[in-house]
Amino acid sequence: MVESKAGTSKTTWTPAWTVTAITVAVIAIVAGLYFFLNWQENRPATPPAELEVAATADGSDNEQEVSSTPFSVCEFGAECPEGEVTRINAEGAENIRLTVPDEVSQQQWTVLSIYDDPAANTERTFTPGEATEVDIPVTTQHDGNDTNLVVMEVSALLIGADDKGEETPVMATWAFTTEAE
Repeated sequence: MVESKAGTSKTTWTPAWTVTAITVAVIAIVAGLYFFLNWQENRPATPPAELEVAATADGSDNEQEVSSTPFSVCEFGAECPEGEVTRINAEGAENIRLTVPDEVSQQQWTVLSIYDDPAANTERTFTPGEATEVDIPVTTQHDGNDTNLVVMEVSALLIGADDKGEETPVMATWAFTTEAE
């Protein structure tokens, strides 16, 4: 009688095969991680002129959210041409919430709040990663008088490109107004 061993197979992994398989797996993981980190470091960032800051009038009768690209973007230290200031309806709102994108919040950024009484103006600076949004009161008290918010500006020093396409520091400023047109 002849017994058939068809259908039964025993594969034994020798220590050499096991070490080889583990080595190949480790090399593949390390190579994949290297290429991913290299891609992440060299991927093109959003140009500062295309970044948007959002402003939301909370608690207002006509709750409104508007987004804006920078009012001005220019090389650090250069004179900047100014663009359009974005209007937000603050009627009935208690605060205006400004929300910045990650590209801005991961840098030092500043908010300037300008009121109709210059003595009430405030400026706040945030360290990298400290905040992605800030609430600005629409009305504040100064010397016993109500003062109304007129303009809010967000500024950050970012990396942009010059006329030759080379990286350079640029100052980006977003501006919002609560004044009627």
